[in-house]
Amino acid sequence: MIVGELKKALGAGKKVFAEAVSVADGDTVDTGLSRIDAAFVCSSNSAHIAAVTDISGGTITIGLADNGGSAVTTPETVYVIAIGDP
Repeated sequence: MIVGELKKALGAGKKVFAEAVSVADGDTVDTGLSRIDAAFVCSSNSAHIAAVTDISGGTITIGLADNGGSAVTTPETVYVIAIGDP
């Protein structure tokens, strides 16, 4: 869901995508943006680490691992914020 429009800091017309998504390691999230300038992710599980591993157009690939470095293959809630062009 695109939730807002940024004005001066990143330039007029930038949009913000913010959503809680259910993903496992390697899953993708389509933000609905045409191009992403910045993306931030955070796992809802404090024992897991979420990271943006790739951005292609408006799609983010999420890496999700436990604290030991093993891939998390069961979907869980990850919070995503992306800023980019509509």
